[in-house]
Amino acid sequence: MIHRFFNTYLPEFVYGSIDGVVTTFAIVTASIGANLSPVYIFILGFANVLADGFSMGSSNYLSALSEMDLRRNEEQSKKIAMKKALVTFASFVTLGSLPVFPFLISIFSKSFHGKDVVLSIALAFLSFVFIGYIGARVTKTSHTKSILRTVLIGGTASIISFLVGYFLQGIGS
Repeated sequence: MIHRFFNTYLPEFVYGSIDGVVTTFAIVTASIGANLSPVYIFILGFANVLADGFSMGSSNYLSALSEMDLRRNEEQSKKIAMKKALVTFASFVTLGSLPVFPFLISIFSKSFHGKDVVLSIALAFLSFVFIGYIGARVTKTSHTKSILRTVLIGGTASIISFLVGYFLQGIGS
Protein backbone atom coordinates (compact mmCIF):
# COMPACT_ATOMS: atom_id res chain seq x y z
CA MET A 1 0.00 0.00 0.00
CA ILE A 2 2.81 2.44 0.88
CA HIS A 3 4.69 1.53 -2.27
CA ARG A 4 1.54 2.16 -4.35
CA PHE A 5 1.07 5.53 -2.64
CA PHE A 6 4.60 6.65 -3.50
CA ASN A 7 4.29 5.30 -7.04
CA THR A 8 1.18 7.42 -7.50
CA TYR A 9 2.19 10.58 -5.65
CA LEU A 10 6.01 10.62 -5.78
CA PRO A 11 6.26 14.06 -7.45
CA GLU A 12 3.93 15.62 -4.88
CA PHE A 13 5.72 13.92 -1.99
CA VAL A 14 9.19 14.96 -3.17
CA TYR A 15 8.13 18.49 -4.11
CA GLY A 16 6.18 19.11 -0.91
CA SER A 17 8.59 17.50 1.52
CA ILE A 18 11.80 18.94 0.07
CA ASP A 19 10.31 22.41 -0.08
CA GLY A 20 8.90 21.97 3.42
CA VAL A 21 12.24 21.01 4.92
CA VAL A 22 14.28 23.48 2.85
CA THR A 23 12.14 26.56 3.47
CA THR A 24 11.49 25.81 7.13
CA PHE A 25 15.10 24.90 7.83
CA ALA A 26 16.18 28.05 5.96
CA ILE A 27 14.12 30.10 8.39
CA VAL A 28 15.56 28.15 11.31
CA THR A 29 19.17 28.57 10.15
CA ALA A 30 18.71 32.26 9.34
CA SER A 31 17.24 32.74 12.81
CA ILE A 32 20.15 30.86 14.37
CA GLY A 33 22.57 32.99 12.36
CA ALA A 34 20.81 36.12 13.59
CA ASN A 35 21.04 34.77 17.15
CA LEU A 36 17.28 34.80 17.76
CA SER A 37 15.77 33.09 20.78
CA PRO A 38 14.15 29.65 20.51
CA VAL A 39 10.71 31.25 20.92
CA TYR A 40 11.16 33.39 17.80
CA ILE A 41 12.71 30.51 15.87
CA PHE A 42 9.73 28.31 16.69
CA ILE A 43 7.16 31.01 15.86
CA LEU A 44 8.76 31.83 12.51
CA GLY A 45 9.35 28.19 11.62
CA PHE A 46 5.88 26.99 12.59
CA ALA A 47 4.16 29.92 10.85
CA ASN A 48 6.15 29.06 7.72
CA VAL A 49 5.20 25.39 7.89
CA LEU A 50 1.49 26.10 8.00
CA ALA A 51 1.27 29.13 5.68
CA ASP A 52 3.77 27.91 3.09
CA GLY A 53 2.35 24.38 3.28
CA PHE A 54 -1.11 25.77 2.52
CA SER A 55 0.32 27.85 -0.30
CA MET A 56 2.12 24.86 -1.80
CA GLY A 57 -0.94 22.63 -1.55
CA SER A 58 -3.19 25.31 -3.06
CA SER A 59 -0.73 25.99 -5.86
CA ASN A 60 -0.47 22.29 -6.62
CA TYR A 61 -4.28 22.04 -6.65
CA LEU A 62 -4.63 24.91 -9.11
CA SER A 63 -1.79 23.59 -11.26
CA ALA A 64 -3.20 20.05 -11.37
CA LEU A 65 -6.71 21.40 -12.02
CA SER A 66 -5.46 23.50 -14.92
CA GLU A 67 -3.59 20.55 -16.37
CA MET A 68 -6.58 18.25 -16.04
CA ASP A 69 -9.00 20.86 -17.40
CA LEU A 70 -7.10 20.65 -20.64
CA ARG A 71 -8.43 17.10 -20.85
CA ARG A 72 -11.99 18.35 -20.24
CA ASN A 73 -12.95 15.89 -17.47
CA GLU A 74 -13.97 18.37 -14.79
CA GLU A 75 -15.33 15.98 -12.13
CA GLN A 76 -12.33 13.67 -12.19
CA SER A 77 -10.01 16.67 -12.45
CA LYS A 78 -11.19 18.09 -9.13
CA LYS A 79 -10.73 14.79 -7.28
CA ILE A 80 -7.26 14.14 -8.63
CA ALA A 81 -6.18 17.74 -8.12
CA MET A 82 -7.42 17.66 -4.51
CA LYS A 83 -5.53 14.43 -3.78
CA LYS A 84 -2.33 15.88 -5.21
CA ALA A 85 -2.80 19.07 -3.19
CA LEU A 86 -3.37 17.13 0.03
CA VAL A 87 -0.25 15.01 -0.51
CA THR A 88 1.81 18.13 -1.18
CA PHE A 89 0.42 19.87 1.92
CA ALA A 90 0.81 16.83 4.19
CA SER A 91 4.37 16.16 2.99
CA PHE A 92 5.32 19.80 3.44
CA VAL A 93 3.86 20.08 6.94
CA THR A 94 4.99 16.67 8.20
CA LEU A 95 8.62 16.79 7.13
CA GLY A 96 8.87 20.59 7.27
CA SER A 97 7.90 20.55 10.96
CA LEU A 98 10.79 18.33 11.99
CA PRO A 99 13.52 21.04 12.11
CA VAL A 100 11.25 23.29 14.20
CA PHE A 101 10.27 20.87 16.97
CA PRO A 102 13.56 21.00 18.90
CA PHE A 103 12.89 24.69 19.57
CA LEU A 104 9.48 23.90 21.00
CA ILE A 105 11.21 21.53 23.40
CA SER A 106 13.62 24.35 24.36
CA ILE A 107 10.72 26.67 25.05
CA PHE A 108 9.04 24.23 27.42
CA SER A 109 12.25 23.17 29.12
CA LYS A 110 13.31 26.84 29.35
CA SER A 111 16.85 25.98 28.34
CA PHE A 112 18.78 26.88 25.24
CA HIS A 113 22.10 25.10 25.29
CA GLY A 114 22.60 24.50 21.60
CA LYS A 115 21.14 21.00 21.77
CA ASP A 116 18.07 22.22 19.93
CA VAL A 117 20.27 23.56 17.12
CA VAL A 118 22.14 20.27 16.79
CA LEU A 119 18.89 18.27 16.89
CA SER A 120 17.31 20.56 14.30
CA ILE A 121 20.27 20.10 11.95
CA ALA A 122 20.18 16.33 12.48
CA LEU A 123 16.44 16.15 11.79
CA ALA A 124 16.76 18.26 8.63
CA PHE A 125 19.65 16.09 7.43
CA LEU A 126 17.73 12.86 8.14
CA SER A 127 14.70 14.30 6.34
CA PHE A 128 16.78 15.00 3.25
CA VAL A 129 18.22 11.49 3.38
CA PHE A 130 14.71 10.00 3.73
CA ILE A 131 13.32 12.02 0.82
CA GLY A 132 16.25 11.05 -1.41
CA TYR A 133 15.91 7.41 -0.38
CA ILE A 134 12.17 7.26 -1.12
CA GLY A 135 12.68 8.93 -4.50
CA ALA A 136 15.39 6.47 -5.47
CA ARG A 137 13.48 3.47 -4.18
CA VAL A 138 10.36 4.28 -6.19
CA THR A 139 12.20 5.25 -9.36
CA LYS A 140 14.70 2.39 -8.99
CA THR A 141 17.67 4.71 -9.38
CA SER A 142 20.87 5.11 -7.40
CA HIS A 143 20.13 5.60 -3.69
CA THR A 144 23.48 7.26 -3.11
CA LYS A 145 23.07 9.72 -5.98
CA SER A 146 19.50 10.62 -5.00
CA ILE A 147 20.36 11.08 -1.33
CA LEU A 148 23.47 13.14 -2.04
CA ARG A 149 21.60 15.35 -4.47
CA THR A 150 18.84 16.01 -1.93
CA VAL A 151 21.26 16.64 0.94
CA LEU A 152 23.36 18.96 -1.26
CA ILE A 153 20.37 21.08 -2.29
CA GLY A 154 19.00 21.29 1.25
CA GLY A 155 22.42 21.91 2.77
CA THR A 156 23.23 24.68 0.32
CA ALA A 157 19.96 26.48 1.04
CA SER A 158 20.62 26.16 4.78
CA ILE A 159 24.12 27.62 4.51
CA ILE A 160 22.85 30.54 2.41
CA SER A 161 20.11 31.37 4.91
CA PHE A 162 22.44 31.03 7.91
CA LEU A 163 24.91 33.45 6.32
CA VAL A 164 22.15 35.94 5.50
CA GLY A 165 20.93 35.83 9.11
CA TYR A 166 24.46 36.09 10.46
CA PHE A 167 25.49 39.07 8.34
CA LEU A 168 22.20 40.93 8.73
CA GLN A 169 21.66 40.34 12.44
CA GLY A 170 22.73 43.84 13.46
CA ILE A 171 20.37 45.66 11.09
CA GLY A 172 17.66 47.56 12.89
CA SER A 173 19.34 47.38 16.29
